[in-house]
Amino acid sequence: MKIQFDHQIFSQQQYGGISRYFFELISRFDGIENSYNVATYFSNNAYYNKDIDSNLKSFFPNSKFKGKKRIVTYLNEIKSLRTIQKGVFDVFHPTYYDDYFLDKIKGKPLVVTFYDMIHEKFSNQFEDMKADTKIYNQKKLLLEHASKVISISETTKNDIIELFDVDPAKIDVVYLGNSLTVGEKELTRLVNDDYILFVGNRGIYKNFDFFITAIAPLLIDANLKLICAGGGDFSSREIILIQSLKLENRVFFKKISNDNVLANYYTHALFFCFPSLYEGFGIPVLESFACGCPALLSNGGSLPEIGGDAALYFDPTNGESLRKSAEELINNHVLRQKLKEKGLKRLEQFSWDNTFLETLEVYKSVI
Repeated sequence: MKIQFDHQIFSQQQYGGISRYFFELISRFDGIENSYNVATYFSNNAYYNKDIDSNLKSFFPNSKFKGKKRIVTYLNEIKSLRTIQKGVFDVFHPTYYDDYFLDKIKGKPLVVTFYDMIHEKFSNQFEDMKADTKIYNQKKLLLEHASKVISISETTKNDIIELFDVDPAKIDVVYLGNSLTVGEKELTRLVNDDYILFVGNRGIYKNFDFFITAIAPLLIDANLKLICAGGGDFSSREIILIQSLKLENRVFFKKISNDNVLANYYTHALFFCFPSLYEGFGIPVLESFACGCPALLSNGGSLPEIGGDAALYFDPTNGESLRKSAEELINNHVLRQKLKEKGLKRLEQFSWDNTFLETLEVYKSVI
């Protein structure tokens, strides 16, 4: 059995949960001869790159210029199309939703992973999503042509069924895993002050503006910092918001250079907060559990499904709900310790090894 992956997510992401997911799948094929192929020329991805596959090339990794991702995607798509047309594979598994390949796979089994239904559920709420109708149409086509659909949570599966009227039997739920571990490098703090941790992108449905506005009084009163790890430098709009809340000396962006750095931020945080309006899974939840970091989660999307009883929850549309929950964690050491213990226990239900084995079963079912 040979699985063909394409270039899409490795062209688009340097960091991110989806590229991490496919990297973890691919890495577990190692040692199984002729079991997979990734049709990619160039990758600046932090996980899947020339250090992992010597045939890959980086593409101006230290330069930023307009159209860079578009050029990489164009060149890699040529590679993907040529590989797909040869047909030397048993199952095709694209890494994102572009349907460029549909008329080229010639009836070979198609497995598609659906990560979330964010565009479909929030397009009426956010103009940027409302304008992007392409992804909805691509998802619809892929659902029609797929031999099997992998959903990364029961929440996402239910949303697919509700929004696209898909036969539930066509969808298999396969949970994701965690890649972070805590070692000696995490013992020395990178941030000396007490802080709350926010991880990843801050745009649109991630609800960052709501979050920082709601907790601003707590940061000041409790003399805490807010560390925003990853997600890029603060925008001019975000800087203005931070200044208006008088948090210039309390809110800081930190680049994530590697997993050890990210694990360090989790390990020493007072707690991690995930205020997103919706998540299809939420890998940072598992990362916080793995690092013994108490988790304060939105009750949106799949987060309660993944966090279970190992996290504290709040309404991501209610500032008072967030403030009360955050204040409880700040002041209650016993609660934080209980959540750490429950998080480590909850983490036992998720692993990339399980993700890989369950995904193999999906592949076998369509051949």
